[in-house]
Amino acid sequence: MSKLDFLKLKADLLVEGIAVEKTALEGLGTCFKEQNHGLFGWDFENHVGMMLPDDFLLPDGTIVQFRLNSISHYQVRMMDSKLKLFNGSDEICEVEWLSRPAFYDLKTSAEDMMVRIGQIGGADCLFFCYQNYCSHFAHHKECLFCNLVSTSQTYNSVLKRKQVEAIGEVARAAWAEGGVKHILLTGGCFSAEREINLVSDIIAAIREGIGLDRVPGTILPSPAKGDDIQRYYDTGIQAIGFSIEIWNDRLYQAICPGKSEVTSHSDFMRSIQSAVKVFGEGNVYAVFVMGLEPRESLLDGFRWLADIGANVVGLQILDHSYPGIALQQLHGLPM
Repeated sequence: MSKLDFLKLKADLLVEGIAVEKTALEGLGTCFKEQNHGLFGWDFENHVGMMLPDDFLLPDGTIVQFRLNSISHYQVRMMDSKLKLFNGSDEICEVEWLSRPAFYDLKTSAEDMMVRIGQIGGADCLFFCYQNYCSHFAHHKECLFCNLVSTSQTYNSVLKRKQVEAIGEVARAAWAEGGVKHILLTGGCFSAEREINLVSDIIAAIREGIGLDRVPGTILPSPAKGDDIQRYYDTGIQAIGFSIEIWNDRLYQAICPGKSEVTSHSDFMRSIQSAVKVFGEGNVYAVFVMGLEPRESLLDGFRWLADIGANVVGLQILDHSYPGIALQQLHGLPM
């Protein structure tokens, strides 16, 4: 198989999900990295009480996020002491679960398990959701595709609020292992001023923990506007993301009622243009949920963003068996 074949296979696996034999799950949570639901749920079905792999490796080095779908025609099986991926009865290739980070077994000075604060996505991205809360849910105006709250209620696998000092400790421990190359920070929507102050403290703790003046990675906060963009840059983070979700303005207002009330489509356009000037081309990301608007309007947005020097991150959604609709991420946030 060529590199392109493996990339196509990855895309199909993310869209279709994967079934797995129980014998293939041995070693998860000890030798191999298990799922910990840091923000959204990505699986097609609940798996409370069932440990699943977080991701896996294809033979060419491509990493694929694991998404359980028991009726998928793709399945991972254990055969001759090797993990093999099948499409129906046809064997495709061998796969490997990813190694479990050592810091997952460590505790912070406050006696919290570090894995409940930060998790590794793929092989080298350290992820922190500093607050698993979104103010739009309180007013029943959450984005219609979001499963942040239902995921937290279903699994309760991470702390909903993380202390700044604890995040710094986890960053230090994870970075010391030598595998982490970049960091992704995000949280549900809440007060812009509180969020900027919190992020500033968190980045300071991370910088101290890893010994770098500028943190390689991305902050994906509530939509940053005006002078706030410069303030995020001044924290020492390398890049910033904007969850614009939908380019078509009318659909955006209908599907994201709370967010669209406080951040209009025009606000996003102005803010992303400003962010490119502050952070530089290639250091600003616009995140979309694909499948919610006509192809033509989505591509119009992609072209406009590319023309001003912003990157596009595409997400796809699928229905799930529990409340909310999980974002099916086709490409991890680049750093």
